[in-house]
Amino acid sequence: MTQAKGGNITLELDAPQSVDPGQGFEVTAKVHNGGLYINPWEPDRCTGEASAGYMVRVDLEGPMGETRSQGPMCVRVTNVGTGTEEVTKTFSAPESSGEYEVSANAVLPGSGSETGEETAYVVVSGEDTAEPDPDDSDDEDDDSDDNNGPPSWLPTPDDSDDDDDDSPAAQFFGVDMGRIKLYGGLLALLLALWALSPYASLAAAGADALGGR
Repeated sequence: MTQAKGGNITLELDAPQSVDPGQGFEVTAKVHNGGLYINPWEPDRCTGEASAGYMVRVDLEGPMGETRSQGPMCVRVTNVGTGTEEVTKTFSAPESSGEYEVSANAVLPGSGSETGEETAYVVVSGEDTAEPDPDDSDDEDDDSDDNNGPPSWLPTPDDSDDDDDDSPAAQFFGVDMGRIKLYGGLLALLLALWALSPYASLAAAGADALGGR
């Protein structure tokens, strides 16, 4: 907080901490008069006012060097507390991201005295919302196919094994298809032997009969 007139006039500055690129924002300067008495011969004394005060002009400077001024205006003395005048101006944020300075200065034109600059910093930040180029995404998909081997729609050598393992018979018996085929072959062999057993008995009987002769 800067000051003038032996501390009777003080200046403070309010500004937003961050804004988007190109956004309009307000900066407010507050001039306080904490004096209790003003000499009648004071060159900065208010004239034509019901109560004494100081004539003050406020100069505000934006983030790109533009200036907004208001006054001179009378900042009056009060019996309790301080007399205050506020000046609010609107500025536009730069389009480029970064930290920018805004400032205010209170000038007393009668004597030429001033508080000096009170500064604040505003951060301009924004995300890049540009949409990705569809051609780039297609190129990335092509690269991924080249790097990952054959396309996903071609069958792999393991697909047949997976089909066998996923067959209804394999799921029912809880074993793989190779074992089912083995068990099936053994069962077929046993059935063949069983079917041929009567003929084997007849052959044995015929041999006995021939031997008895």
